[in-house]
Amino acid sequence: MEKKMERCKLFLLLIAVVAAAPTTRTPVSYEQVVAAAVDTYNQEQNPEFAYRLLEAEPQPDWDASGETTQPIKFSIKETVCPTSEKKNVSQCEYKEDGLDKDCSGFYSTQQSPPLIIVQCEDVDQELSRITRGRWRRFWRGAKRFVKRHGVRIALAALRFG
Repeated sequence: MEKKMERCKLFLLLIAVVAAAPTTRTPVSYEQVVAAAVDTYNQEQNPEFAYRLLEAEPQPDWDASGETTQPIKFSIKETVCPTSEKKNVSQCEYKEDGLDKDCSGFYSTQQSPPLIIVQCEDVDQELSRITRGRWRRFWRGAKRFVKRHGVRIALAALRFG
């Protein structure tokens, strides 16, 4: 009976050691993380048509085995495949007039399972936001110029500038 008890204790000790041993993660390439990020976007946002990777911005400082948070940046485009079909997106053609989105986010291995956070914006929205910002800066500068130099000089500058 004592032998069985000792064997049982040894078995439990072995299980505890194996469970407590740190798990080694296989290094993940940047391409694998971006592919997982696109899949995550399609699952979480549940768009009518699935998106497929258009271009991934290279990350020369990518540390495949690091325990850090690393940036990811890529572009996706709408495909002809409805999300409801659960088809392999890499086999789907891009929609001719499909939406393009610029995506950025982070990949973190500091927890288990690793975490991918992604945010995507329509390319058109991003450009219009940049344009609005430029117009705002222009009008702020124009107001300051008029306050300093008066309306007549401002109009003359526009006429001859």
